[in-house]
Amino acid sequence: MNRRKLVLSMALLALFSALGSGISVYTTIRTAVSLEGGNLYSATAERLDSADVLDRAGFDGTPLTGRLFQDLDGSGHLRVVRTLGRPESLPIHEGRQMRATDERVALVGHQVETRSDEGRQWVDYEGQAFMVIGRLGVRADSGLARDVLLQDRDLVVDGPVIVDVEGDAQALPGMRAGAAEPVGGGTDQRTNIDYVSPIVILCGWGLTIFGAGASGLLIAGFRRPVTALEYRLGSRGSRVLMSSVLPLASCAGTVFVTVWGVALASAGAMRSAPEFAAAAGVPLALSIVASAGALAASLWGRRR
Repeated sequence: MNRRKLVLSMALLALFSALGSGISVYTTIRTAVSLEGGNLYSATAERLDSADVLDRAGFDGTPLTGRLFQDLDGSGHLRVVRTLGRPESLPIHEGRQMRATDERVALVGHQVETRSDEGRQWVDYEGQAFMVIGRLGVRADSGLARDVLLQDRDLVVDGPVIVDVEGDAQALPGMRAGAAEPVGGGTDQRTNIDYVSPIVILCGWGLTIFGAGASGLLIAGFRRPVTALEYRLGSRGSRVLMSSVLPLASCAGTVFVTVWGVALASAGAMRSAPEFAAAAGVPLALSIVASAGALAASLWGRRR
């Protein structure tokens, strides 16, 4: 493979890997912006009149993913949250997301006053200290600048609960049929972008998968004359195949690290390393598999 074909191969690998990771970054940021506009609730959030209808002790074993919210002071700006599984990223511009295993942690807006102790920031609620792990809002001057989210499984108050989980909220432990009703207030209203974005994402992934597979076949075509010559000279088919695939895998590894790093940097505090890694790696893996399959089929045809 000459230099021009090598550069073209690297460019194709980088193009479709970047496209996949770009779609993932776009999806993450779009979801966060949508949550910010809905007061951190998705369009499928539901309201319960009381937490008594839920079996909170059974939350650790539930397969559901999402969050539960309770208003602590009636203002809507101070809430306690319970994280289940790995839900969609909240809109933050600094720090990290809440995890299901976190206890006594807080996400606060830019205008919320905190205290510093031992190099960490803290907020207090009823004599309990909560460590600040992030700042709410896609930007510092967002509508969440005065909001506070506290996470502590022992912090439960009387009053309504907002259940925002993926799938059916009726699957929550202890949930009674008909106990939940839609939140409303704008969070159940879908905009044009809510309808268009899934189509854009689906088409984008379709183009990515098709392009990655076609790139693998094209790269195999670049390498096919060399593999044919090596095979005629007496090299074993498996050795010829490995000598072609391993350099391609090495190039793909370099592309993966570069694209993944750029995706993490571009998403800022809303980055999701596993998701971005999968989005960048899947097109590369498909290209390698397609290229290896095409070369193997070519060698098998010559063996017959």
